[in-house]
Amino acid sequence: MDDETGSTASRPLRAVLRWLAAAAAIAGIVGVVFQVIEWAGSRATPAAEPSAGASPTVVTPTAKANGDEQFVQAGQCVRNAGDAASVVYAIAPCGPGAWRVLARIEQVVVDEAQADAVCEAQAPGFIDYHYSNWTKRSDYLDVVFCVAPA
Repeated sequence: MDDETGSTASRPLRAVLRWLAAAAAIAGIVGVVFQVIEWAGSRATPAAEPSAGASPTVVTPTAKANGDEQFVQAGQCVRNAGDAASVVYAIAPCGPGAWRVLARIEQVVVDEAQADAVCEAQAPGFIDYHYSNWTKRSDYLDVVFCVAPA
């Protein structure tokens, strides 16, 4: 059979193309599943508040430096649970050594000048700022915190 609609020679090619299309569709679905799993893992639920008689817990930074940062709101106080090179904000009682968050701005910034300008516009009187995602990781929040001493 060698007509215009389907020659015997083109049947194996069509079968291979169908298998390739099916494999590409399955690979796409698997990729989406892995992205959803990664997204769900990055959305941790907030920890329960300790009772009044409980001893304070020590905050240790993890691989995802946005621990408490995802829950910090304007008006709350924070402390750096990391070090000077790797700032990791943890919600803390206000007082000496703590910083009060004047503004929380969910926005991508590209450099310090832009972060400074964003804080100047949103929180006049701020003293410093912290951007949660300088490394541009997909599992970090893009948040600028404008802070002043508590």
